[in-house]
Amino acid sequence: RFGEVRRGDSLLLPARAVVLRLSKQRLQREHRAVHDALGVLEQFTKEHALLSQPFEPSFALCNGTAALLRRLGGHSFGAGSEPAVASGLEALRALLPRVGLLPFRRRRKRHRLPKIVVPALLDALAALLDADQSGGPDPPGGGGRKGEARQPSEVASASDFDEEELILLDLLHAPAESYLHSLATVLSRVESLSHVLAWAAYDDTAALGQPDAITQDELRIVSLPRLKLTFQALMVDNSVRLYSVDHADLFITNERSETESAMLEAIPHSLLLSNSNSECSVLVCAWPPCRPQIESVPFSTSLVLDRSDVKWAGNLEHPYYMYPVHVSRVILYTTTLASALYLLLLRFLGRRYKEVVRLVDTVGSDAALSREEDQILQFLSCEKNSPDSHPDASACRLKISLVLLDAPLQLPWDISLEMADYLFRLEHVSADCLLTPEEELTLLKRCICDVADKRCSTEAGHTPLGIALCKNRRTALRARAAAGLGRHFSVSNIAALENGGGERPPCCTVELPKRAAEGRTRWVHAWHPTVLEETPEGLEGMLEELVMRFKRERAYYLEGMMALLMFLNQKSAPSARRFSIPTGGFLTLYCLFTNSTPCRPGLVGGFFAPSCSASFASLLLSFLELDEPTLLSSILLSLARCPSLGKLLPEFVDTRVTKRRDLYSGVPTPEEPQTPLATLLRGVMAEMHAAAAEASPARTEVLRAMQRRRVNVLTKERMWGGFGGGAYGGQSGGGGGGGGYGG
Repeated sequence: RFGEVRRGDSLLLPARAVVLRLSKQRLQREHRAVHDALGVLEQFTKEHALLSQPFEPSFALCNGTAALLRRLGGHSFGAGSEPAVASGLEALRALLPRVGLLPFRRRRKRHRLPKIVVPALLDALAALLDADQSGGPDPPGGGGRKGEARQPSEVASASDFDEEELILLDLLHAPAESYLHSLATVLSRVESLSHVLAWAAYDDTAALGQPDAITQDELRIVSLPRLKLTFQALMVDNSVRLYSVDHADLFITNERSETESAMLEAIPHSLLLSNSNSECSVLVCAWPPCRPQIESVPFSTSLVLDRSDVKWAGNLEHPYYMYPVHVSRVILYTTTLASALYLLLLRFLGRRYKEVVRLVDTVGSDAALSREEDQILQFLSCEKNSPDSHPDASACRLKISLVLLDAPLQLPWDISLEMADYLFRLEHVSADCLLTPEEELTLLKRCICDVADKRCSTEAGHTPLGIALCKNRRTALRARAAAGLGRHFSVSNIAALENGGGERPPCCTVELPKRAAEGRTRWVHAWHPTVLEETPEGLEGMLEELVMRFKRERAYYLEGMMALLMFLNQKSAPSARRFSIPTGGFLTLYCLFTNSTPCRPGLVGGFFAPSCSASFASLLLSFLELDEPTLLSSILLSLARCPSLGKLLPEFVDTRVTKRRDLYSGVPTPEEPQTPLATLLRGVMAEMHAAAAEASPARTEVLRAMQRRRVNVLTKERMWGGFGGGAYGGQSGGGGGGGGYGG
């Protein structure tokens, strides 16, 4: 884009308020010339008694006088303009007698103020000058374009720009798709446009009011004061490149391969630099990256740079880091410990846990960290970042703790809590992030493994379950280490044991944490046996008052599942639409538990994933009130604690004569003699009573009916899984109904 610039795109307008960086000598010459010209004007007003008060110059008056002198002398007070300044003063003295004084003398005394008369006098002089120049050649500096561009061909040093006169360009209002707009887009990655100064070469012969006064050829330097960076614009192969003044032979490039784009994906505030040998480096500004918590995107990796953190900036040795790129274009080298910690921070916030594990060894240290290094480490668990409870995140934090165990510092997390989280979800940790048994033992030596430990504190989050996990894991690893076994006891050893051979695995004693009181637990642990203790008389009494509103869905896809979750998340839902177990929530969850309403959240390999209705129903159950022990909640809690029970119980079948209404009553009515809700509850309670009873012919018959339902469900899943996509079948049934047989 730098090279493909049309004439209309190459116009770089000055800023709204023109900002010039001029030399001190030019300003001093202008000051002396304006001072002499004001003296001439003061003498003229005194001789002709034009003022009723003493002569008082103002800033606007000085600007107007300077503009008049530029027109009279054809200069801009540049070097060697002293003769032109002198001739301009003589022309001013010769022009003053030609001014008609009658309008000034007619003014009343109260209107002969310096702020009124002197500007009017300057306007009269400008009108005379316009009349003299009308029809003649354009005055010097009258505008338009300059002849030749003054684009340098070699990189200059920072001191070479000290005496150079420049004009500031407006990056914020650059025309779309222009060179300046492209420049602003690139540099906005690393810095706010309010702190990006694009300077063009100043020419006193150019008319800055013209739209084509400055083009891309006059772009001289781009300065980033907060980052202490300066780039010089050079013309190379008919295109403009921004070469770094601070780093030799490095220029900004937008040419990158797919591997380089993937490498920089989690580093949005970076610039790719290249040299003449096509060797690349990545410049990353050292702003604190914040990953805000977004409720609708729980695993977001979007970063927001906090450029206003003064304390962070004060601890930095350099406001940016340079990372050389490996020749393979997939790896970044780290040159300092601070740069390694910052890159690790970016990878961690980007949820690239495998890359974090590969970078852990580069941040190992046994010495005290500097303020810059310590603040980067502490930022891993900063409150500005959304909490990360991913199993791999816990493993990464433990890896970092391991390489910094000998350093005199305070880690931003509790090793005991992280180890407990890691062990609790060990089966979900990626293979690349797993700790070795030796690493686990090293960390467990620093963990709290006894509730009597003085470091144990409930305020800090330590729980008996987490402490027991750490203690039992340490005991098991020590036993395996003593027996010379690895992490896992292999299948071949188990087969040998079954055949009577091989060495037996080591034994160790484990401890179980105390179970919490029943009154403090909810969810599936709050199961109650109401369904086994309820009598038929009690059921009939409940049915007389039971009315449910239920609209059966053929299947729930991802949109329907999200809509249902959003509905349940409403804090102040109307009472008429409230979702509860006795008003219709029971039938919705029961159909999900029995898989008569399948859930298809997405595609796997081009097919719909297997139904997850039971797990989705368990999730929805947490939104409902389960404190009161009722028959309906007991049935749902039994299905949640034993999901396989859903395949054994009868499905809900709507046997009503009129199916237009979505109200289901527990007792028959003259309009609707059929009561499918009562039939379902009587059948479920009778079968569960029989299954839990002692051996009898009735129990045997119920178990056979349950077995037939299970076989029927499994057969349908295998035969008709392709219709709507199960684990089996092909694409031919992909559009059949709502997913699955009967769905």
